[in-house]
Amino acid sequence: MAERHADCVIFGAGIAGLWTFHALKKRGYNVLLLESRSIGGGQSIASQGIIHSGLKYAFAGKLSPLAKSISAMPDLWREAMNGEGLVDLSAARVNADSQQLLIPAGFMGGLVKLVSKRALGGDVKDIPASRWPDALMNSGFMGSLIHMDEPVMDVPSVMRALAEPYKDSIRKIEPDQNPMEFLKSHNISAQRIIFTAAESNQNFAQLNQDHEGLKSQKRPLLMAMLKPAPFPLYGHLVGTTDKPVATITTHLDKEGVPIWYIGGQVAEREKSIPPEELFRAVRFALNKYMPLVDLSGVKWASLPIDRIEGASSTEGWMPDTPTIHDAGNTLYCWPTKLTFAPLLTRKIIEKLDRDAIAPSYSQSDWSFLPDAPYSTAPWDEAQWR
Repeated sequence: MAERHADCVIFGAGIAGLWTFHALKKRGYNVLLLESRSIGGGQSIASQGIIHSGLKYAFAGKLSPLAKSISAMPDLWREAMNGEGLVDLSAARVNADSQQLLIPAGFMGGLVKLVSKRALGGDVKDIPASRWPDALMNSGFMGSLIHMDEPVMDVPSVMRALAEPYKDSIRKIEPDQNPMEFLKSHNISAQRIIFTAAESNQNFAQLNQDHEGLKSQKRPLLMAMLKPAPFPLYGHLVGTTDKPVATITTHLDKEGVPIWYIGGQVAEREKSIPPEELFRAVRFALNKYMPLVDLSGVKWASLPIDRIEGASSTEGWMPDTPTIHDAGNTLYCWPTKLTFAPLLTRKIIEKLDRDAIAPSYSQSDWSFLPDAPYSTAPWDEAQWR
């Protein structure tokens, strides 16, 4: 069997793997991206698509390292959406250009003190009630509405925009295959192996005896969905802690029915709890903030998901940058959040440059491997009740 060579092989076609793959292909690298399930599946497709600026993380009385490090991310994504960044996201769809903070009366003074242009690179903009959307005016909400200059992306279209230009170099392997044994069995060699497989990274590192010093953490979520959505909403229901009571984004299912996809504090619970407990918590939150919204005729669904990431140095909190575990010829990578995908890719490219791994400007034929399918949005696979 003839040897097949790649500059880099990436395992895991979520947002981290796709962003890195696309950027390396644009730079002339011969890259093979391997996925054991579907393109964009797992944590990536479960994302709400929010490109955070860090504003919502500044509620606890201090500006956390995460709030500061994340503040530049929307601009990096906008560069990509304009076709001017490391990747070209001009084909991706934007669900909303901005979001809102829904802050109950009495919270506003503290928020203005916490968040400043100097700290986060953006202004806090109070939206006067005369400019509120009619649906929100009629919802019974009482308080302040704050503009957040953060886009919300349509995640399936982001995955396609990253994958489609180079789809012939994204191939499928079986879920139970050992990645290194797979490469060996097909006589595939590479100068660098990059794992961006989220939950599987730790297992692969142990298989490859690269796990010394590598630590990851699991944070469970039980996301809520309801349909039909009462009205389009992209916002955070601000509470008294550093996490919103609920974060709501609006999406369309395959039949065009609007969905409210709900995360935030209400979703941060064990995946094994009865979904009814989640739905009660969501109803309580929505009734507290928007008491006139009628939820009597909606259907409900839940999505259990584990967020797997590099371990945080601060207990109970998420890492404030992407995580890379360097094991010589192999890198194990987590972006931490969808928002951080550009930063993770920059770190990987910097590592390749330091190691003098230059693009070969060649393209191998990977058609002997099966094609990898795209993932399906969670609301199109949910069990509605």
